[in-house]
Amino acid sequence: MITTHDDLPHPVPPIAYLRYKENWFFLIIDVSNDVYGMAHFNCEPGHDRARFSCNLMVRNEILKYGVQVPFPEKFAYARELGDDKLKIRFVEAHKQINMSLHSDAVDLDMSFFGYAPTYDYQNSDAANPDKPAPSEIVSFGTNQMFHHQQQAMTIAGTLKTKTGKSAGTSITLKGMGYRDHSRAMRADNFTFKHVWSFLYFPKTIFGVMSITGSLRQGMSTDSGYVHDADGTRALKDIVVTNHGDIGDNMPAKVEFRLTDVYGKPFTVIADIERRMGYVPLITEKPDSSGFLYNIIENFAPLTLKESGETGYSLVEIGYQTKKI
Repeated sequence: MITTHDDLPHPVPPIAYLRYKENWFFLIIDVSNDVYGMAHFNCEPGHDRARFSCNLMVRNEILKYGVQVPFPEKFAYARELGDDKLKIRFVEAHKQINMSLHSDAVDLDMSFFGYAPTYDYQNSDAANPDKPAPSEIVSFGTNQMFHHQQQAMTIAGTLKTKTGKSAGTSITLKGMGYRDHSRAMRADNFTFKHVWSFLYFPKTIFGVMSITGSLRQGMSTDSGYVHDADGTRALKDIVVTNHGDIGDNMPAKVEFRLTDVYGKPFTVIADIERRMGYVPLITEKPDSSGFLYNIIENFAPLTLKESGETGYSLVEIGYQTKKI
């Protein structure tokens, strides 16, 4: 049907907000030295930009670094990524990645070493064909590229602070780490809330995420895996529940009720109220509509109810502050 406005510029459809991104996300968890942190490498070729950031909590003091630069000219299969202060270097596939940060606040030189096998979330999709996949929420099920991998790692290196109360402190890092690598068409400004987590116990590792979109708030996508003495396998049933409130939209506890593909149940409690540390994550600048998505990285103690084991975690909680 031809209308009077047919030949004029048209309203921008929601699918136009889809943005291809390739992301690397790294976690630093050194309980013995009271050091926690994250590094984020976010690359968006369609917007000719890359954002590199690293936020650390060193003995209860937050040290932040972030920069936005043009998309790298030599990107495909590059061994290094970053700017003149924050860099990662891919040393050996699935076994070692080095990271350095030399800013006004900190000197950091460290390595991530493979601890558990790399998990590909396409295995979760295959194990749960009756449930919505993350791409249904994140990229509206448009059959665009969507790849997501994670790996538990160990860390080693040195950290020296230059500013704040701890200025001049030198620390030899040793602890657990985690890496997340994704490349996908992602409509982040249509995300309503999410929980993304790395749950570590000496004998068991979980990766769990739950995402709720703004357009279909009654529907969430939940996926994850477990790695233990029985191997690595997808989770079949995932229920993530918040309990209590400590302010700033953070719950006192997060309960993960999980069942693997063979029917084995796990109940994990993350005690956010007793978190050892936390840092903010800003994935990108607010857009022209004023949309802002808040993310807090909570490093918190864990309990596995079935066995009584204790561990620690990263529980990332995100929420939208401006409704679409």
